[in-house]
Amino acid sequence: MDTSGWTTADWKDFFVKWEEEQYHKGNLDKIDELYSPDLVDHHLPPGYPTGNDGKRRLVRELLHAFPDFHITMDDLIVEKTDNGEMVVERFTIRGTHQETYRGIPATRKPFETHGISICRFKEGLEVEHWAVIDELEMLEQLGVIESPYSEEES
Repeated sequence: MDTSGWTTADWKDFFVKWEEEQYHKGNLDKIDELYSPDLVDHHLPPGYPTGNDGKRRLVRELLHAFPDFHITMDDLIVEKTDNGEMVVERFTIRGTHQETYRGIPATRKPFETHGISICRFKEGLEVEHWAVIDELEMLEQLGVIESPYSEEES
């Protein structure tokens, strides 16, 4: 797919559909259509397989533990470079912890947190990915850890 002439609006439409297929519909077969077979995902947890198999495992585990997992795009920035398009997304994620996730038994509690993802695309496929998600906030909301901060502190 040639994305070289895409506008930011085109990229926004693409990301909404992309996230809908993966995270909202759980269509894991789409992963091979959306990511390069040589995907380098810097966000995968240690011990996960590389490439699309690692991405598929991560999405499968998220959707199992949080069946109502939902991601909402807050902002999207696109920059065209000599090495492909760089797409930065600021997003909000929500879900309810219904099954064990990374060794944490289901709490049945909802969470809402935020993150930023940087994706490098070539020829319409994601080839490299970085992400930072406020998992501390998520764990606090799930009641797994207590906040290290107090509202009384200045």
